[in-house]
Amino acid sequence: MDKPNIAIIGAGAWGFNHVRTFAALEECTLSHVSDSSSAVLKKIKKHFPSIKITENPDEIFHESSIDAIVVASPASTHYELARKSLETGKDVLVEKPLTIDVKEAESLLEIAEKRKLIGMVGHLLLYHPAIDYLKQLISRGDLGNLYYLYSRRLNLGKIRSNEDAIWSFAPHDISMMLYLTDSFPISVSANGKAFIQNEIIDLGFFYLEFPNKVVGQGHVSWLDPHKVRLLTVVGSKKMVVFDDTESGEKIRIYDKGIDFSYNYDSYGEAINIRSGDLYIPKINPAEPLKIEALHFIKCIKDRSKPLSDFNSGVKVVRILNALSISVKKKGEPISIKDLI
Repeated sequence: MDKPNIAIIGAGAWGFNHVRTFAALEECTLSHVSDSSSAVLKKIKKHFPSIKITENPDEIFHESSIDAIVVASPASTHYELARKSLETGKDVLVEKPLTIDVKEAESLLEIAEKRKLIGMVGHLLLYHPAIDYLKQLISRGDLGNLYYLYSRRLNLGKIRSNEDAIWSFAPHDISMMLYLTDSFPISVSANGKAFIQNEIIDLGFFYLEFPNKVVGQGHVSWLDPHKVRLLTVVGSKKMVVFDDTESGEKIRIYDKGIDFSYNYDSYGEAINIRSGDLYIPKINPAEPLKIEALHFIKCIKDRSKPLSDFNSGVKVVRILNALSISVKKKGEPISIKDLI
Protein backbone atom coordinates (compact mmCIF):
# COMPACT_ATOMS: atom_id res chain seq x y z
CA MET A 1 0.00 0.00 0.00
CA ASP A 2 1.52 3.26 -1.15
CA LYS A 3 -0.79 5.90 0.32
CA PRO A 4 -3.58 4.71 2.60
CA ASN A 5 -6.93 6.40 2.19
CA ILE A 6 -8.10 7.89 5.50
CA ALA A 7 -11.51 9.03 6.76
CA ILE A 8 -12.27 10.92 9.97
CA ILE A 9 -15.45 10.68 12.03
CA GLY A 10 -15.84 13.63 14.38
CA ALA A 11 -14.40 16.96 13.25
CA GLY A 12 -15.31 19.21 16.17
CA ALA A 13 -12.84 20.98 18.45
CA TRP A 14 -10.15 18.27 18.63
CA GLY A 15 -11.30 16.36 15.58
CA PHE A 16 -10.56 19.40 13.40
CA ASN A 17 -6.91 19.08 14.45
CA HIS A 18 -6.92 15.54 13.07
CA VAL A 19 -8.41 16.82 9.82
CA ARG A 20 -5.78 19.54 9.58
CA THR A 21 -2.96 17.11 10.33
CA PHE A 22 -3.94 14.24 8.01
CA ALA A 23 -4.86 16.62 5.19
CA ALA A 24 -1.35 18.05 5.23
CA LEU A 25 0.45 14.70 5.06
CA GLU A 26 1.84 13.47 1.77
CA GLU A 27 1.99 9.92 3.17
CA CYS A 28 -1.79 9.46 3.00
CA THR A 29 -4.97 10.76 1.38
CA LEU A 30 -7.71 12.20 3.58
CA SER A 31 -10.78 11.64 1.44
CA HIS A 32 -13.81 11.70 3.75
CA VAL A 33 -14.94 13.50 6.91
CA SER A 34 -18.15 12.83 8.82
CA ASP A 35 -19.73 14.87 11.59
CA SER A 36 -23.24 15.22 12.97
CA SER A 37 -23.02 19.02 12.78
CA SER A 38 -23.71 20.69 9.43
CA ALA A 39 -21.85 23.78 10.69
CA VAL A 40 -18.72 21.73 11.34
CA LEU A 41 -18.94 20.13 7.90
CA LYS A 42 -19.38 23.55 6.31
CA LYS A 43 -16.15 24.63 8.01
CA ILE A 44 -14.36 21.53 6.72
CA LYS A 45 -15.54 22.16 3.16
CA LYS A 46 -14.42 25.78 3.37
CA HIS A 47 -10.86 24.89 4.43
CA PHE A 48 -10.53 21.57 2.55
CA PRO A 49 -12.79 21.71 -0.53
CA SER A 50 -11.52 18.42 -2.00
CA ILE A 51 -12.62 16.36 1.02
CA LYS A 52 -15.99 14.60 0.77
CA ILE A 53 -18.27 15.38 3.72
CA THR A 54 -21.26 13.58 5.18
CA GLU A 55 -23.43 13.63 8.29
CA ASN A 56 -23.94 9.87 7.99
CA PRO A 57 -20.91 7.80 9.10
CA ASP A 58 -22.41 4.69 7.46
CA GLU A 59 -21.34 6.16 4.13
CA ILE A 60 -17.75 5.95 5.36
CA PHE A 61 -18.05 2.41 6.73
CA HIS A 62 -19.35 1.11 3.41
CA GLU A 63 -16.93 3.06 1.18
CA SER A 64 -14.60 0.36 -0.16
CA SER A 65 -11.83 2.82 -1.09
CA ILE A 66 -11.24 3.81 2.57
CA ASP A 67 -8.45 1.88 4.31
CA ALA A 68 -8.59 3.37 7.81
CA ILE A 69 -10.78 5.54 10.00
CA VAL A 70 -9.94 8.04 12.74
CA VAL A 71 -12.66 8.23 15.40
CA ALA A 72 -12.51 11.64 17.10
CA SER A 73 -16.12 11.90 18.24
CA PRO A 74 -17.31 12.13 21.90
CA ALA A 75 -16.10 9.26 24.09
CA SER A 76 -19.60 7.85 24.53
CA THR A 77 -19.74 7.11 20.77
CA HIS A 78 -16.29 5.52 20.45
CA TYR A 79 -17.36 1.91 20.88
CA GLU A 80 -20.07 1.81 18.22
CA LEU A 81 -18.07 3.77 15.67
CA ALA A 82 -14.85 1.81 16.23
CA ARG A 83 -16.74 -1.50 16.17
CA LYS A 84 -18.38 -0.68 12.84
CA SER A 85 -15.02 0.44 11.46
CA LEU A 86 -13.44 -2.88 12.35
CA GLU A 87 -16.40 -4.95 11.21
CA THR A 88 -16.20 -3.34 7.79
CA GLY A 89 -12.51 -4.26 7.56
CA LYS A 90 -10.92 -0.90 8.28
CA ASP A 91 -7.98 -0.10 10.55
CA VAL A 92 -8.90 2.42 13.20
CA LEU A 93 -7.37 5.12 15.38
CA VAL A 94 -9.67 5.99 18.30
CA GLU A 95 -9.24 9.10 20.42
CA LYS A 96 -8.73 8.63 24.14
CA PRO A 97 -10.28 7.09 26.12
CA LEU A 98 -10.79 4.03 23.92
CA THR A 99 -14.27 3.56 25.41
CA ILE A 100 -16.04 4.48 28.64
CA ASP A 101 -16.74 0.83 29.48
CA VAL A 102 -14.22 -1.95 30.17
CA LYS A 103 -16.19 -4.71 28.44
CA GLU A 104 -16.57 -2.57 25.33
CA ALA A 105 -12.84 -1.82 25.26
CA GLU A 106 -12.03 -5.51 25.59
CA SER A 107 -14.51 -6.28 22.81
CA LEU A 108 -12.79 -3.87 20.42
CA LEU A 109 -9.41 -5.46 21.21
CA GLU A 110 -10.84 -8.92 20.53
CA ILE A 111 -12.41 -7.87 17.21
CA ALA A 112 -9.21 -6.16 16.02
CA GLU A 113 -7.06 -9.18 16.89
CA LYS A 114 -9.50 -11.64 15.33
CA ARG A 115 -9.65 -9.67 12.08
CA LYS A 116 -5.92 -8.82 12.15
CA LEU A 117 -6.64 -5.12 11.89
CA ILE A 118 -4.69 -2.18 13.30
CA GLY A 119 -6.31 -0.77 16.44
CA MET A 120 -4.65 2.32 17.90
CA VAL A 121 -5.62 4.75 20.66
CA GLY A 122 -4.84 8.48 20.64
CA HIS A 123 -2.63 8.53 23.72
CA LEU A 124 -1.07 11.63 22.24
CA LEU A 125 1.67 12.30 24.78
CA LEU A 126 3.36 8.97 24.07
CA TYR A 127 4.29 10.59 20.74
CA HIS A 128 5.62 13.76 22.34
CA PRO A 129 9.38 14.14 21.67
CA ALA A 130 9.87 15.19 25.32
CA ILE A 131 8.31 11.95 26.59
CA ASP A 132 10.44 9.97 24.15
CA TYR A 133 13.49 11.74 25.57
CA LEU A 134 12.35 11.05 29.14
CA LYS A 135 11.77 7.37 28.33
CA GLN A 136 15.33 7.11 27.04
CA LEU A 137 16.68 8.70 30.25
CA ILE A 138 14.83 6.14 32.35
CA SER A 139 15.79 3.19 30.12
CA ARG A 140 19.49 4.14 30.30
CA GLY A 141 19.30 4.33 34.08
CA ASP A 142 20.19 8.04 34.15
CA LEU A 143 17.54 8.67 36.81
CA GLY A 144 18.51 5.63 38.86
CA ASN A 145 15.71 3.67 40.50
CA LEU A 146 12.30 5.24 39.97
CA TYR A 147 10.65 6.44 43.18
CA TYR A 148 7.50 8.23 42.09
CA LEU A 149 5.76 10.24 39.39
CA TYR A 150 3.17 12.96 39.82
CA SER A 151 1.19 14.99 37.34
CA ARG A 152 -0.98 18.09 37.29
CA ARG A 153 -3.40 18.67 34.40
CA LEU A 154 -5.51 21.73 35.09
CA ASN A 155 -7.43 24.24 33.02
CA LEU A 156 -10.51 26.43 32.91
CA GLY A 157 -11.71 24.65 29.84
CA LYS A 158 -14.55 22.76 28.22
CA ILE A 159 -16.99 21.26 30.70
CA ARG A 160 -18.28 17.90 29.44
CA SER A 161 -21.49 16.12 30.37
CA ASN A 162 -20.76 12.61 29.03
CA GLU A 163 -17.49 12.08 30.89
CA ASP A 164 -15.94 13.58 34.01
CA ALA A 165 -12.58 15.32 34.50
CA ILE A 166 -10.85 12.06 35.44
CA TRP A 167 -12.01 10.26 32.28
CA SER A 168 -11.30 13.34 30.15
CA PHE A 169 -7.89 14.42 31.49
CA ALA A 170 -6.32 11.49 33.34
CA PRO A 171 -5.87 9.17 30.28
CA HIS A 172 -2.97 11.42 29.23
CA ASP A 173 -1.17 11.07 32.55
CA ILE A 174 -2.04 7.42 33.15
CA SER A 175 -0.80 6.41 29.68
CA MET A 176 2.48 8.28 30.31
CA MET A 177 2.93 6.62 33.71
CA LEU A 178 2.33 3.14 32.28
CA TYR A 179 4.76 3.85 29.44
CA LEU A 180 7.52 5.34 31.59
CA THR A 181 7.33 2.69 34.32
CA ASP A 182 6.73 -0.14 31.83
CA SER A 183 4.37 -1.67 34.38
CA PHE A 184 0.76 -1.89 35.50
CA PRO A 185 -0.52 -0.74 38.90
CA ILE A 186 -1.35 -3.19 41.65
CA SER A 187 -4.04 -0.97 43.13
CA VAL A 188 -5.49 2.50 42.63
CA SER A 189 -7.51 5.03 44.56
CA ALA A 190 -9.14 8.36 43.83
CA ASN A 191 -11.18 11.19 45.25
CA GLY A 192 -13.21 13.75 43.35
CA LYS A 193 -15.85 16.42 43.64
CA ALA A 194 -18.66 17.55 41.38
CA PHE A 195 -19.43 21.26 41.65
CA ILE A 196 -21.26 22.16 38.43
CA GLN A 197 -23.20 19.01 37.44
CA ASN A 198 -24.45 16.25 39.68
CA GLU A 199 -22.12 13.23 39.67
CA ILE A 200 -19.87 14.70 36.93
CA ILE A 201 -16.53 15.23 38.67
CA ASP A 202 -14.85 18.57 37.99
CA LEU A 203 -11.89 17.96 40.30
CA GLY A 204 -10.04 14.70 40.84
CA PHE A 205 -7.01 13.30 42.64
CA PHE A 206 -5.76 9.80 41.83
CA TYR A 207 -3.09 7.46 43.16
CA LEU A 208 -1.52 4.46 41.41
CA GLU A 209 0.58 1.91 43.25
CA PHE A 210 2.98 0.10 40.92
CA PRO A 211 5.21 -2.89 41.64
CA ASN A 212 8.69 -2.26 43.12
CA LYS A 213 7.26 0.47 45.41
CA VAL A 214 6.90 2.96 42.54
CA VAL A 215 3.86 5.25 42.87
CA GLY A 216 2.07 7.62 40.55
CA GLN A 217 -0.15 10.49 41.63
CA GLY A 218 -2.27 12.90 39.62
CA HIS A 219 -4.36 16.04 40.02
CA VAL A 220 -6.90 16.87 37.30
CA SER A 221 -9.41 19.69 37.01
CA TRP A 222 -11.23 21.58 34.30
CA LEU A 223 -12.28 24.17 36.87
CA ASP A 224 -9.03 25.95 37.67
CA PRO A 225 -7.64 29.44 36.90
CA HIS A 226 -4.31 28.05 35.75
CA LYS A 227 -3.45 26.06 32.65
CA VAL A 228 -1.01 23.46 33.94
CA ARG A 229 0.48 20.45 32.09
CA LEU A 230 3.20 19.12 34.38
CA LEU A 231 4.75 15.71 34.94
CA THR A 232 7.51 15.21 37.52
CA VAL A 233 9.57 12.02 37.71
CA VAL A 234 11.72 11.42 40.78
CA GLY A 235 14.52 8.86 40.75
CA SER A 236 17.34 7.88 43.08
CA LYS A 237 19.93 9.74 40.97
CA LYS A 238 18.08 12.57 39.23
CA MET A 239 14.70 14.25 38.94
CA VAL A 240 12.95 15.45 35.78
CA VAL A 241 10.13 17.91 35.14
CA PHE A 242 8.19 17.87 31.87
CA ASP A 243 6.24 21.10 31.36
CA ASP A 244 4.15 20.96 28.19
CA THR A 245 3.06 24.59 28.53
CA GLU A 246 6.64 25.75 28.02
CA SER A 247 7.33 26.80 24.45
CA GLY A 248 11.01 25.87 24.51
CA GLU A 249 12.19 24.36 27.79
CA LYS A 250 9.97 21.28 27.84
CA ILE A 251 12.34 19.16 29.93
CA ARG A 252 14.36 20.15 32.99
CA ILE A 253 16.75 17.61 34.53
CA TYR A 254 17.74 18.22 38.14
CA ASP A 255 20.87 16.52 39.44
CA LYS A 256 19.35 16.33 42.90
CA GLY A 257 18.88 13.45 45.28
CA ILE A 258 19.96 11.67 48.41
CA ASP A 259 23.43 10.18 48.83
CA PHE A 260 24.52 7.74 51.52
CA SER A 261 28.03 7.83 52.96
CA TYR A 262 29.79 6.32 55.96
CA ASN A 263 30.19 8.72 58.86
CA TYR A 264 33.35 7.82 60.75
CA ASP A 265 32.56 10.25 63.57
CA SER A 266 29.31 8.53 64.47
CA TYR A 267 30.28 5.06 63.20
CA GLY A 268 27.16 4.98 61.08
CA GLU A 269 25.72 5.79 57.71
CA ALA A 270 25.09 9.44 56.87
CA ILE A 271 22.30 10.67 54.61
CA ASN A 272 23.33 13.67 52.53
CA ILE A 273 21.24 15.86 50.26
CA ARG A 274 22.83 16.34 46.85
CA SER A 275 21.98 19.50 44.92
CA GLY A 276 23.77 19.52 41.59
CA ASP A 277 23.35 21.14 38.20
CA LEU A 278 20.20 21.89 36.26
CA TYR A 279 20.27 20.68 32.64
CA ILE A 280 17.80 21.78 29.97
CA PRO A 281 18.17 19.62 26.86
CA LYS A 282 17.12 20.65 23.37
CA ILE A 283 13.93 18.77 22.46
CA ASN A 284 12.70 18.09 18.93
CA PRO A 285 9.93 20.68 18.31
CA ALA A 286 7.89 18.35 16.08
CA GLU A 287 4.13 18.36 16.70
CA PRO A 288 3.03 15.23 18.63
CA LEU A 289 -0.21 14.92 16.66
CA LYS A 290 1.73 14.78 13.40
CA ILE A 291 4.07 12.14 14.86
CA GLU A 292 1.04 10.15 16.02
CA ALA A 293 -0.59 10.37 12.59
CA LEU A 294 2.60 9.28 10.80
CA HIS A 295 2.95 6.37 13.24
CA PHE A 296 -0.61 5.26 12.44
CA ILE A 297 0.10 5.42 8.72
CA LYS A 298 3.32 3.42 9.16
CA CYS A 299 1.46 0.75 11.13
CA ILE A 300 -1.16 0.54 8.36
CA LYS A 301 1.52 0.07 5.72
CA ASP A 302 3.77 -2.30 7.67
CA ARG A 303 0.97 -4.10 9.55
CA SER A 304 3.01 -3.39 12.68
CA LYS A 305 1.87 -2.99 16.28
CA PRO A 306 1.20 0.62 17.33
CA LEU A 307 2.95 2.07 20.37
CA SER A 308 -0.49 2.92 21.76
CA ASP A 309 -2.34 -0.19 20.60
CA PHE A 310 -5.78 -1.33 21.76
CA ASN A 311 -4.17 -3.42 24.50
CA SER A 312 -2.72 -0.27 26.06
CA GLY A 313 -6.08 1.41 25.57
CA VAL A 314 -7.82 -1.37 27.48
CA LYS A 315 -5.32 -1.03 30.33
CA VAL A 316 -6.04 2.68 30.68
CA VAL A 317 -9.80 2.09 30.63
CA ARG A 318 -9.45 -0.57 33.34
CA ILE A 319 -7.58 1.92 35.52
CA LEU A 320 -10.13 4.68 34.86
CA ASN A 321 -12.94 2.30 35.76
CA ALA A 322 -11.20 1.35 39.02
CA LEU A 323 -10.64 5.03 39.83
CA SER A 324 -14.36 5.70 39.34
CA ILE A 325 -15.20 2.86 41.72
CA SER A 326 -12.77 4.27 44.27
CA VAL A 327 -14.35 7.74 44.03
CA LYS A 328 -17.77 6.25 44.78
CA LYS A 329 -16.24 4.46 47.77
CA LYS A 330 -14.73 7.70 49.12
CA GLY A 331 -11.15 6.94 48.09
CA GLU A 332 -11.02 3.28 49.05
CA PRO A 333 -8.05 1.49 47.37
CA ILE A 334 -9.17 -0.81 44.56
CA SER A 335 -7.20 -3.89 43.50
CA ILE A 336 -7.42 -3.94 39.72
CA LYS A 337 -6.75 -7.68 39.45
CA ASP A 338 -9.99 -8.25 41.33
CA LEU A 339 -11.85 -6.45 38.51
CA ILE A 340 -10.34 -8.44 35.62
